[in-house]
Amino acid sequence: MKFLSSSLFAKLTLAASAAAVLVGCDDPDYPTPSPVTASTVSAARVLVVNASPGSQTSSVTIDNVASGQSVGYLSATPAYFTVPAGQRQIGIVSPNNVKYANGEVVPGVVRQQFASGSSYTVFSTDAPTRTGTGTDLGGIRAIALSDNLSAPAAGRARVRFVNLSPSYSASVDSLGLYTLLSPDPTAIGKFLFAPIGRTYRSIAFTVPAVAATPTTPARPARSLNFASFTDIPAGTYSFDVRRSPRAAANPSQVIIPATSLTFASGKIYTVYSRGTNATTGTTPLGLSVVTHN
Repeated sequence: MKFLSSSLFAKLTLAASAAAVLVGCDDPDYPTPSPVTASTVSAARVLVVNASPGSQTSSVTIDNVASGQSVGYLSATPAYFTVPAGQRQIGIVSPNNVKYANGEVVPGVVRQQFASGSSYTVFSTDAPTRTGTGTDLGGIRAIALSDNLSAPAAGRARVRFVNLSPSYSASVDSLGLYTLLSPDPTAIGKFLFAPIGRTYRSIAFTVPAVAATPTTPARPARSLNFASFTDIPAGTYSFDVRRSPRAAANPSQVIIPATSLTFASGKIYTVYSRGTNATTGTTPLGLSVVTHN
């Protein structure tokens, strides 16, 4: 057996090392690049409704930047639009609203967290002529309701009610939808969302605790979220809006007369009272409906 000479071994080792270096210098095998087709920024969805009596067609802003959306009185943006998730300010700017000292229009705004993947409805409220106090300059304001848009069961619709009529903004003006006609005969002659009416612009209410009596147990305080939807049978209803169920004895309790509304199966709605009770106004009291899907 013959052995390689030391010089030949050295030459072969050097050649192998050089080959390894050349292989190591090749470009790595990267995947083929592809364009980004969707935003990687988390977003929420917002629908804006103009419920401000006396307002003009209003532009919608996000953090004081124009969104390209606008809403006339009793109208909504054509669909939900996206906003970056997080702390945001949604503004509704009516040209005839109150002005800052520099002449710029004061927007009606809501500032809050908008969660990624969630949906919200923002309502402008109040008339541009609302009187302010202190740091509140008056005019239009806004509220936001969170929207659970999961589909109702077959044959059902999902409904909620809010009081957005500034003529009934006193604490005693707790308004409710009183059922005059319903696909469910047992619901007739009752408030749809008993036992609590809606005060102006309220989206929640705390039912006080009740102490025990010799014949009844104690009941703890509980919170009601007026942004929550209630499932009801789909069909045609008739409601009036009143302060109490004693309208026969006291007709003044009826705020808005009988109004027919039809709720389709699988649909989600917000019913809201709107307008003012001014006898010569162009924004009369009534019920309006937002369809969310």
